[in-house]
Amino acid sequence: MIKDISIIFISIFFESLPFLLLGSIISSIIETYVSNEQIAKLIPKNKILGSIVGVFLGFFIPACDCAVIPVSKRLLKKKVPVNVAISFMLASPIINPVVLLSTYYAFYKTNPQIFWYRLLLGIVIALIIGIIMGIIFDNDVTLNNNDECCHCHHEKQHSFKNDFLSIIKHTSYDLFEVVKYLMFGALIASIIQVLLPRDIMTLFNNNQILSIIVLMIFAYLISLCSTSDSFVGKSLLSTFSQSSIIAYLLLGPMIDIKNTFVLLGNYKKSFTFTLIILIFIVVFISSLMVGELL
Repeated sequence: MIKDISIIFISIFFESLPFLLLGSIISSIIETYVSNEQIAKLIPKNKILGSIVGVFLGFFIPACDCAVIPVSKRLLKKKVPVNVAISFMLASPIINPVVLLSTYYAFYKTNPQIFWYRLLLGIVIALIIGIIMGIIFDNDVTLNNNDECCHCHHEKQHSFKNDFLSIIKHTSYDLFEVVKYLMFGALIASIIQVLLPRDIMTLFNNNQILSIIVLMIFAYLISLCSTSDSFVGKSLLSTFSQSSIIAYLLLGPMIDIKNTFVLLGNYKKSFTFTLIILIFIVVFISSLMVGELL
C-alpha cells in the first residue's frame, strides 16, 4: 500500500510540477512587464465583459489546473477584478489548446457531443461563477495576508539584466510558495486513490443524479491533470452516462483536492469554500440539464 501511494504521489506531483513552473513564470512576467495602469485600461468595468476577457485569456495561456492559481493570484495583486481572475482560472484548464486537443482525440470520433459540451459548458460555467464571485467578493478580501513578496513596482529601469533577475526572483518565490501545498494535496489524493474502492462507484451508475454526483466526487478526489483526464473519462463511458462523464470532465479541471490545498494556502478560507461550493452546484445543474438534452 505504501509503495502504491508513493508511486501515485510521485506521478501526481511531477505531472503537475512543470505546469506549476509554467504558471509561476507567466505570473512573474506579468509582475515584471505589466503595470496596474495597463491592466486597468485593458479590463472592461462591466462584469460580464470582464469575465469574457478572463475566459479569452484562458484560451491563450496554456495553463493546467495547477498553473492557473499563481497566475490568477498575480492578476488579483495587479488589481484585476475578481470576476476576471476567477473566470480565467476556471476556463483555462478546460479550453486551452492542449486540453482541447486531448479531449478531441479521446471523444470526437465516437462521442463528439462530449467534446462540444465540455468546451461550451466550460466557458459558460466560468463566466457564471466568475460573475457571482465578483459580486460577492472584492480584491481586498480574497488573498491571504501572508504573501509579502518583494514589491518591485516598475520603479526600476527596464533592462535585460534587471528584468531577468526580477522574473527569476518572482518565479522562485511563487513556485516555492505554492509547491508545499501541492505536495500535501498530492499526498492526500494518492492515499485516496489507493484506498477508494472502485466498486462503490458502480453501485450508482443506473441513477442519473447519483451517477453525476459520484463522478463529480471521483473527479475531486482523484486529482488528475486536465491534460490527461479525458482518457480516464473515456474509459468510464461503458459504465456511466454521458452526462455524468461531462460532469467529471468539467469539475476535475476546475477544482480537486490537491488544488483545494493550494487555494487555501493563497486565498481566504471563506473565498475558497464559496468558490468550491459554487463549482459543485453549477456543474451539477449544468450536467443534469445536459442529461435531459441527451
